[in-house]
Amino acid sequence: MSEVLHLGALVPAAVGACCTVGGRRGPLDLVAAIVMLTAMLDLATGVGMLHPLLWAVVLIVLAVASAVRLRSIAGLPAPVDDAVSLAVTRHRAAMTVHTSGGLVIMAALVCTMAGHAAGSIYAGSGIHPAGHQFGTSALPAVLLTGGMAGFVALSTRIAVEAARRRERVVVVEVVSMTVSVVAMGLAAAL
Repeated sequence: MSEVLHLGALVPAAVGACCTVGGRRGPLDLVAAIVMLTAMLDLATGVGMLHPLLWAVVLIVLAVASAVRLRSIAGLPAPVDDAVSLAVTRHRAAMTVHTSGGLVIMAALVCTMAGHAAGSIYAGSGIHPAGHQFGTSALPAVLLTGGMAGFVALSTRIAVEAARRRERVVVVEVVSMTVSVVAMGLAAAL
């Protein structure tokens, strides 16, 4: 079931990446979408282009780069009485937060899935890969679940606002990326 969810998450991720291209977003957004899709494809197929921890590092670096860009977007002066300019700046900032959040969550999922794979090597051997884990094994799952809940809430807000503005590409991009992240989360949980 986990493999089906993992492979199934690739479809909405590919749709989201296409929407990023179609939405004429910045080059950093395009690179982030392609890297995220490539990491998911690598993990789903087991090709092993990069070690999962290296994928996580690349995703985190892209998230930080995106967050740095968010600071420059937030620092742009916008006339107070220019509602359109203010709305565009808010939308760009929200999409940047969405991209950064998605990258961080995907990095956490990559690490979680790598941990599951490492644990399966030791299954039935009597060897415990991480030593004593009493009380600490639930913390990453709780943090990841909380992060995913926040991501879903942000995605819902962005999608609703984009639907009001009739920006179909943004709605499809946000919804497809959210479905992909949730499917990957479910695959990691199984």
